[in-house]
Amino acid sequence: MSDLGALPVQAYLAACLLAGVIGLGLGYVAWTDRDEPGGTEVALYLLCGGGISLLYAVRVASASELAMVVALNLSTPLVAAVPGIWMAFVLAFSGHDRWRTENRTVALAVPAFVWVLAAWSSGTHGLSRRSLTAVVEGPFTLLSFGIGIADAAFVLYAYGLCIVGTLVVVKLYRRTGNRYRLQTFVILLGTLFPFLGGIVTVVDVGSYASLAWFPTGLVVHGVFLYGTVFWLGTLDAAVVARDTAVEVMQDPVIVAGSDGRIRDLNPAAEKLLPPDAVGSSLSDVFPRLEVGVEHPISIGGRQFDIQEDPITDPRGTDRGHVFLLRDVTERERRQTELERREAELERQNERLEDFAGVVSHDLRNPLAAATAAVELARHGEGDDEDALDRAANAHERMDDLIEGLLSLATAGKSVDEVDHVSLDGTARRVWSRLETADATLAVDGPDEPALADGDRLEQLLSNLFRNAIEHAGDDVAVRVKIERREDGIAVAVADDGPGVPPDQRSEVTERGVSLGGGTGLGLAIVGDIAEAHGWTLSVEESETGGARFVISGIEPTTD
Repeated sequence: MSDLGALPVQAYLAACLLAGVIGLGLGYVAWTDRDEPGGTEVALYLLCGGGISLLYAVRVASASELAMVVALNLSTPLVAAVPGIWMAFVLAFSGHDRWRTENRTVALAVPAFVWVLAAWSSGTHGLSRRSLTAVVEGPFTLLSFGIGIADAAFVLYAYGLCIVGTLVVVKLYRRTGNRYRLQTFVILLGTLFPFLGGIVTVVDVGSYASLAWFPTGLVVHGVFLYGTVFWLGTLDAAVVARDTAVEVMQDPVIVAGSDGRIRDLNPAAEKLLPPDAVGSSLSDVFPRLEVGVEHPISIGGRQFDIQEDPITDPRGTDRGHVFLLRDVTERERRQTELERREAELERQNERLEDFAGVVSHDLRNPLAAATAAVELARHGEGDDEDALDRAANAHERMDDLIEGLLSLATAGKSVDEVDHVSLDGTARRVWSRLETADATLAVDGPDEPALADGDRLEQLLSNLFRNAIEHAGDDVAVRVKIERREDGIAVAVADDGPGVPPDQRSEVTERGVSLGGGTGLGLAIVGDIAEAHGWTLSVEESETGGARFVISGIEPTTD
C-alpha cells in the first residue's frame, strides 16, 4: 500500500479523485444534452476519462495487490474505448458523418476489443502485461508489468488514431474562417495533454517510472472538448453547412487564395480539374476561369456559367475568391433547340408567304392563260389546235409550279437524322435518273463519305443538274468536283453555259428569281436544303465561264 501520509501520494490521489469527479460529472451533464454534433462522444470521453482516473486512484491507495489487478482490469476496456471515441468525435465535429457507418465503427472497435481480451487473459499466453507485480517506488506502491506484443500493437493503434484525428482537426483549422478557428485551436491544445501524458508514461519519464499520468490528461482533454462543444459552440454553421452545401453539391466549387493558387476543391471540381490542381496556380490549371470571361464556357463537353465571389476577412482584406461553376448544359441545349425551332418557324412562315405569293400570282397567270385558251377553243375562235397547245403549256407550267411548291415546303425543314452517303455515288445516281439528252457529267475528286439526309441531297443535286440543262442547253457539260477543306467537304457543280452575271449571283437563289423563264423555285430549294443541313451555298463562275454552285461545310464521316 502507498504511504498515504506522504505529500506526493496525497497530491496525486487528490488530482486523480478530482479528475475522476470532474470527468464523471461533466460526462453526465454532456450526456443529458448530447444533441450537439459530437456531444455524445464528448460525454463518453469524459465518462471514460473519469472512470480511468478513479480506478487508478484505487490502484494507488489500495493495500491489496488483488485489488490493484481488479482495478486495472476494470479500467482496461475504458482505456481501449478512448481512441475510438476520439476518432468518432473528430468525424462528428468536422462534419464527416458519411464516414460514421456501422461497418467502420465495428472496424475501429475490433482492435480495442481484441486487446482487452488479450490483457484480461495475459496470464495464460504472455502476449500482454508480462510479469505483473506490485513494486514500491518511494511513497508509492504501484503495479509494474512488461509490455507484450498485444500491448505494443494497441499502443501503435491508439496513437495512430490520435494522430489521424489530430490531422483532421488541423485540416479543419486551415479551411475554417477566423470566426471558427478558436474551436479547432482549443481542441488541438487539449489533445496535447493525453498525448504527452501517454508518452511520459510509456517511456518512464520522471521520478516514479511506473506512475501513469495519462488518466488526468484524458480528463483535461475531455474538459477542453466539452468547452468547445457546449460553450464555444460547434461548427454546425460553418463545417456542416460547407460539407452538405458544398461537398455534396453537383456544381464544381473552386477556392483560390489571394496569391492566385487553388486552395480547395469540392468533389465535383476534383472530377473536372487535374489531380494536382490544389496548390497550383489557377491561371495555369484553368486559364479560362477569369473575371469578365464570356459565359458560358465549355469544359469536357459540358457548359458552365461562372459565379465569382470574393473572400474577405473581418477587416475587409482580400483573401481570395470562390468560383461556383453552374452546369447549364441542359439549359443551353434547350435554348439552342428553341432558337432552332424559332428559326425553322420563321423559315416556314417565309415559305408560307412565298406559297401564297405563287398561288396568288404565278399560278394565276398560267391558269388565266389556260382558261382563255379553252374558251377560244370552245367558241371556235382562232386555231383550235393552237389554243389547246397554249392550254397544255399553261397546265405544264402550273404542274411545275405545284411540284416546286411541294418540294419547297419540305426543303427547309431542319435535318434531324443523317445517313452515311457517298457524294460520288449520289451524283452519278441522280444524273442517271434525269433526261439528259446529249449532256455529259464528269465527277472529279475523292469519293468522300459524308453525313447528310440522302433524299434531300439527291433533290439538291437533281435541281442543280436540271438548272444546268435548262439554262445551258441539252449538250451542256456538267462537272462535279469533290474536295476536302478545313471546314469539311465541298461539292462544286459547274457547267459550260452562259453563267450567272456577277450582279445577280446574290439573288439567283432567292424564291421567284429566274434568269431563263423558269419557276424561280429550283435554286431556292437548293438553298433551303443547304441551310437545313448547316451548309453554305455560293454562286461563282466556272473555268469555262458558266455557272458554278459550291456547297461547303459538309460534315465528313468519322469512320
